[in-house]
Amino acid sequence: MKKKWILLAEGLLLAVLFVLSFGGSDIVFEADHQQLYRVEETGGIVSKDFALNPGVYRIIVESDIANGGIGSGMEISLEAEESTFRAIRGNRATLSADTEHKRITYYVADTVDAAHLQIQPFSEGGNVSYELKVEKTTAGRRILFVIVLVLFACLDGIAIFRRKVLCKEVSGQKKWINCAMVGIWMIACIPLLVDYLVLGTDSVQCLRETEYMLQGEWGRIPAAHLLYLWIPAGMRWIGFPVATSYKIMIAFLSGAALALLYFLFSKWGKDARLVLAAAAFGIWNPLAVKTLYVMGNPGKFVVCVLGYAVLGSVVWILLQKRKSQNKISPWIVFAVLLILVLQVVYYENTIILQSDVQYWYNEEPFMTGE
Repeated sequence: MKKKWILLAEGLLLAVLFVLSFGGSDIVFEADHQQLYRVEETGGIVSKDFALNPGVYRIIVESDIANGGIGSGMEISLEAEESTFRAIRGNRATLSADTEHKRITYYVADTVDAAHLQIQPFSEGGNVSYELKVEKTTAGRRILFVIVLVLFACLDGIAIFRRKVLCKEVSGQKKWINCAMVGIWMIACIPLLVDYLVLGTDSVQCLRETEYMLQGEWGRIPAAHLLYLWIPAGMRWIGFPVATSYKIMIAFLSGAALALLYFLFSKWGKDARLVLAAAAFGIWNPLAVKTLYVMGNPGKFVVCVLGYAVLGSVVWILLQKRKSQNKISPWIVFAVLLILVLQVVYYENTIILQSDVQYWYNEEPFMTGE
């Protein structure tokens, strides 16, 4: 009975959040170019202060090009005092002279009592005519709904798994295998904990193709890329930042690859420890790490994992046919594989030390290629 009440409460809360996620946007600030103030020391232009609550905000620029528009161009940003500056995730966006309509998204993680718009024009003088709006979008409520949904799903899943373990529906071996799988997957996701990703030219192309998908330009995307780009595109459609969307995709691909490798290798090997070691090496090996984090190419990562799965299965079958009586401890195999991975990662300095890192503070301008 208690479980039913808990599920009912979860369902009601999710229903409320789902309904709220379809609400309209709220304008928190609105002004035209005549209501802005010039800062003589810097030559920049600022607006009056306004308060922001946690959520997803959008700066909307509307210009009248016939009467000067935004002049020769400008940079615009959402700023705050030093004490609350880090609460705003975003950076300056560049607007060209022919801009008529522009939307720039910012993410606010904490309450900001005194935020303002800051503009740096490219040139002084000349006629200008534009309006600025700052609106709180519904993306923040959609993100909250998804987070709560995933949280409830995880908690309910853990509760169900625990109940099955206590009822002995799940054996002790399967319990530790599942825990080991989660641990291996979490270790593979450690690079996602930092606030940047090591990116190559392939990942920049993925970002552009994700934007094409959101704009409906499907013809500019290779068919094979659609197999995984729907993940960041879906997260972006909900409203998640660029970094979060791609981290979710990488975490999903790592987990799916681990599950696939364990499923295949468990068909050939009976020792669960050896199967776990081989599956762990499949997503920890330097080639997989490099293709996913350095080259930023999920497609090559998938090919790498599939190739490793096929090669590993063939080797496993050949070893079984030999029926060798000499057995090697799975722990020794696991230690050798881990040492090999660490050595190659250490000497392959392009993975972390000498790669160009792309910081994700400038979310929307980078996404649109500006």
